[in-house]
Amino acid sequence: MKILSIYLIIFSNFISTLTFKELDYIRSLTDSSSLSIIKNGTSYCNSFFEKKINITNSQNLNYFFCKFSKARDRLYIYKLAVDKNNTKSLKEFCEEILSTWPEISQHMDKKFEFQEKEYLSGFFIENLFNGKILNFSKDYSKDKRLINNEINNYISQNRFNFSDNNQENNLLVQNEISKINKIYKKIISKSKSDLDILIKQLLNKSVRYKIFVNDIKNFKSYSCNWRPGKGIEPYVKRERFSEFENI
Repeated sequence: MKILSIYLIIFSNFISTLTFKELDYIRSLTDSSSLSIIKNGTSYCNSFFEKKINITNSQNLNYFFCKFSKARDRLYIYKLAVDKNNTKSLKEFCEEILSTWPEISQHMDKKFEFQEKEYLSGFFIENLFNGKILNFSKDYSKDKRLINNEINNYISQNRFNFSDNNQENNLLVQNEISKINKIYKKIISKSKSDLDILIKQLLNKSVRYKIFVNDIKNFKSYSCNWRPGKGIEPYVKRERFSEFENI
């Protein structure tokens, strides 16, 4: 991480134009085994919304998807296949849909706080332990159980990597305990690393929301578009999902 900080200082004049793709490349130079922020963040975002699906709802597309466009350096969080309600204007209809998802509608508020949106937490790669983004409370006993469970999971999943040398094995486990304790202290104290701050800046530039709407009566398709912190009123344009699919 120190090496990464040096790289960022060297390229500080270009930070304002830095993209997630470039950040992933810089991290790969400092650590060839580093996970892709783009892949991890997008995967976590999709997993978050998949868990929100109401299994009793016959509309399987009644939730949001996450897609990162490297060409545009945009993270799109979008909903598709919604049929327009002809009793309302298109803007009113889209605002009504968005209001049923407070996790998203709150992001339109200018008071959006640092790292507040859980579905974006996969981009904050320093909170990753054993392939999982960790979230802690301020209940120490509960958090302690979570830490112990995660260490036990680590041992179970990596048991074939251990050798006959118990001293080396104990050292591996102790390193993981130190790593998860560091993550715990960071999250509980709400401290911000240089990488966290940079990722937050990139997310502020990159996140966009879309709802695709089919006007069946007039055989037209539209999209309602939002940018975080810019209010609940969408920008509406003629757009088919097929036009967006390959960006």
